[in-house]
Amino acid sequence: MTETELRMTDHELLALLSMTPTESAATTLGLLRLDQHGDNELFRHAGVTTLMVRGLATPQGEKIVPVENAAIVGSVIAQAQEWLEITLAAPTSSHLLFAVGSNVGAVLLSISPFGVHDVQPIESGPAMMELGLHLCNEYLAAGTEGFPATVSIRRMRVDAETIQASLTAVESGPCELAVGSVVSTHPAAEALENFKAALSA
Repeated sequence: MTETELRMTDHELLALLSMTPTESAATTLGLLRLDQHGDNELFRHAGVTTLMVRGLATPQGEKIVPVENAAIVGSVIAQAQEWLEITLAAPTSSHLLFAVGSNVGAVLLSISPFGVHDVQPIESGPAMMELGLHLCNEYLAAGTEGFPATVSIRRMRVDAETIQASLTAVESGPCELAVGSVVSTHPAAEALENFKAALSA
């Protein structure tokens, strides 16, 4: 898969996840809020059809299998070992991203409310969390969408407890860190390191 973003629809992602019905695929399906469509044959068939039209899936015997970039994305999201749900929110806007990592690679999905999402390859392993923290730091530092601005990461791993932390910054003054139900305040200069430490527990 090249560094160029691949755009995929909800029904294409559902089709890919349905082609390899693993436990990891089920987790990814739930995170993407597509589990409600899991039994919708029409929705899934539409995904298979558009994948084929776009040259991202092909018949193989009696089955339809993903090819090229779709095969890479399908392998990652169906074999995932770690997921990051990243939320960036300000008073007038919000963004939702998912980083999905596996032994065969990782992808970042930028979720659009219109059902057409950008998918791009990223580094797996520890680099995935570093990317999530970088995105959060850049969002808070830029402040282009106003304050208060809140970044949140929910980290899920196979065979590990889910961890969620959020960090809220105001235009000036200390930041508020929430880890589960525990809320604390920290100087802006130290807040991101404490945010990182909470997610690395």
